[in-house]
Amino acid sequence: MNSRVAMSMMASLALFGCGSGEVREASEPGAPGTLSQAVAVNTNAGFLVVYNVNYENLPTATEQCAGDWQDLIYYMKTQAYSPDVFIVHQMSGAAQAAELAKYMQDNLPGLYDYVIAEANPEAMNSPCGPAKDYQTNAIIYRTGRLQPIAGTKATWQVYKGANGSCVTNHQARTISVRMAFTDLITNKKVVLGSSHWPTMQEGPSSDSGCAEKNIELTNTKMREISGANLLIWGVDSNEGDYANGGYKDWYKQANSEVPSTTDYSWKDPVYEACAGGRGCLEDNWTGGAGGRIDYLFFNAAASSSHGKTITYNEGDAADLQFTGSDREDLNYSGHRAISARIHY
Repeated sequence: MNSRVAMSMMASLALFGCGSGEVREASEPGAPGTLSQAVAVNTNAGFLVVYNVNYENLPTATEQCAGDWQDLIYYMKTQAYSPDVFIVHQMSGAAQAAELAKYMQDNLPGLYDYVIAEANPEAMNSPCGPAKDYQTNAIIYRTGRLQPIAGTKATWQVYKGANGSCVTNHQARTISVRMAFTDLITNKKVVLGSSHWPTMQEGPSSDSGCAEKNIELTNTKMREISGANLLIWGVDSNEGDYANGGYKDWYKQANSEVPSTTDYSWKDPVYEACAGGRGCLEDNWTGGAGGRIDYLFFNAAASSSHGKTITYNEGDAADLQFTGSDREDLNYSGHRAISARIHY
């Protein structure tokens, strides 16, 4: 057994040993590193609290591509409800997903577990060095609200652009994951997915990033499970939604609120929160270089509220509030997170 597999198993066992109940008591208010008295588990039958982010292998201050990943968890502590769903991209494997789930349940009300595309992804030559050489996608979920349905997990590789064509990519980080869950409050079926699309922009001139191929494939995979009442997936698409005065074709196909000849019947909570206003959407950029390249989608039969992009300043302020200090020069990720309540 190699050391990475052993680490994954130990982390998973430590997490699974936390039990299935969710009776959690907040510590003394105001003490650094303790639970917020305001945040609570979501017991409302009408919606799920969902977050999405490329978490960049949980960046820390000592890494080549440094960050302060805990800021985002501290931000969650300032909200009315802890997450029911946290869709994440660029995790190093099962051990890191377990670390994240454990940190969440240590700092937020509720217990957490995860579903991961690959427990031990193949290495890549990351420009950020060894800390980010292993990358995969995962879904963190609150066990008191969502229960996995056996046999519904699926993974799939997406397309990249190459020499004017769309071909299957080879990187572990672009293997998507999907799983169905039972909502323990409503007894309804919820399907969740996590995707990370390639950066290669060498496909056809009409779809250089092969985003149209990837939205078509993702739509198919997310809808394979019959009887689903709610479908939610998050993606780091590496693809903007808008260029040259109009929405890109892939985004029009994805977002049913933007007219298109092909409609895959999804909605975007940030688009809804902005009522489609371009200025508002541009303010909700997610990529480090600007622009929206990270998205949260849900099936068009549902609705959303509280859609927003979480700023780095909000993360810094929350860290300062709960720990008494913050590395203001470091962000929780190179991507800004999205959050929303998805109603169904």
